[in-house]
Amino acid sequence: MEKIERCAIYIRVSTAEQQMHGKSLQAQKEFLTNYALEHQMQIVDVYADEGKTARKELRKRKEIHRLIMDVKNSQIDVILFWKMDRWFRNVSDFYKVQDILDAHQVRWIAVAEPNMNMETRDGRLNLNIMLSIGQNEVDTTSERIRFTADNMVKNGRLIFGESNMPLGYKVGLVEGAKRMVKNPEEEDMVKAVFSHYFRYRKKKQTVLYIQENYDSTFSYTRLRTMLHSEFYKGTYRGVPYCPAYLDDEQWELLQEIKDKTIKKERSDRIYYFSGKIRCPKCGILLSGTGCSIISSKNTGEKKIYIYYRCNKALSGCLCDFRKKINQNRIETYLLNTLETEYQKYKLNYSVAETGKNNQEKKRTRESYLKELERLNLLFQKERISWEYYDREYGKIQDKLKTFSTPERKSKKNINYLDKILRTGFKEMYESLSKENRQSFWQNTIREIYLGDDSAVTSIEFY
Repeated sequence: MEKIERCAIYIRVSTAEQQMHGKSLQAQKEFLTNYALEHQMQIVDVYADEGKTARKELRKRKEIHRLIMDVKNSQIDVILFWKMDRWFRNVSDFYKVQDILDAHQVRWIAVAEPNMNMETRDGRLNLNIMLSIGQNEVDTTSERIRFTADNMVKNGRLIFGESNMPLGYKVGLVEGAKRMVKNPEEEDMVKAVFSHYFRYRKKKQTVLYIQENYDSTFSYTRLRTMLHSEFYKGTYRGVPYCPAYLDDEQWELLQEIKDKTIKKERSDRIYYFSGKIRCPKCGILLSGTGCSIISSKNTGEKKIYIYYRCNKALSGCLCDFRKKINQNRIETYLLNTLETEYQKYKLNYSVAETGKNNQEKKRTRESYLKELERLNLLFQKERISWEYYDREYGKIQDKLKTFSTPERKSKKNINYLDKILRTGFKEMYESLSKENRQSFWQNTIREIYLGDDSAVTSIEFY
């Protein structure tokens, strides 16, 4: 009995393709959905990049980023798309994503092009030829588009529509031609953004001020875009293009402030528990952040503080867990309870292994196969979660292996900490560098569970 695979459907179409060739998202979705059903795959989600061409940079294809995040969170086994040109036509972007898929053992299927694959020599050859040709077409088209767009910009003509207008601008008529003009409805808010930022020079404070006084949806991302956009000094690609909100002196001051407040990458901030702690409210992985405070004015020595926080709570009202979890607090808890938690884990695992009764041993191979069939049926009807299905499927597969192998070896190495804990663990830990401490926790702890009060409630080992 084959294990049901969780599949993601990825569809993409550019506006021009849809208008000229009818390559609609709906047609792709129906085609791929039928394929998934015919091959007994469980559809996790549909990821649709509408109006996105293959020339778009990877970072601008939002749905593919959502797909990659779900891959990293181990929610997907296989990705379905119509043809390779729906997936990528850029060699470097393809292999960036492929490295992530390989790391998480996720494969893809170009349903309408079975000769394209990563499993066979001919498939890889076809793939690389197609990607190289596609890259050349993209480069040629990009050069032509860039040349045309540059001419339009020099003449002040619009090269994007109303939906892509920066905050404070709209499409208007100037001497009978469409131009970028100031939007009276947003003009005061734009002026307030720059005025407040010039006065306090704090991005977070500026965002909160605008949210409270003008627009509750105003975000940190929008502010960052405004601070980098030359539209607000009246130029685009270095030529006069639209009415300005900032004069040359204000623009230079803005660049000076930005350069001074850019956060530099800090090699002294080592996040021990990245990808290990989930928000107890919304369930997403907490992200690392940090700050440094001068602890000695005489020596200039700084003390580093590292925290984990929920980005959904930070960016808006999507989550109300606004507490920051101190890394030192988590580390101290683990150091004090590691041995106790490990012994508890060993005991539970040992009981589970030795608790097999004679009735279970007498079960036949056929009975386990029937149980697998029933499990697949329950999952297909969405009566059980993926986590339950995956766990039970693995248990049954392990039992089936006992019919072909005389001795079953445990998949889990439950003794890997014994030696460390017996030989002065805390002393050993103190001697480790920050990088080695990070490596130790990343390879020892699978997940850390928090309560609503942000205290650690339990830990799970690998």
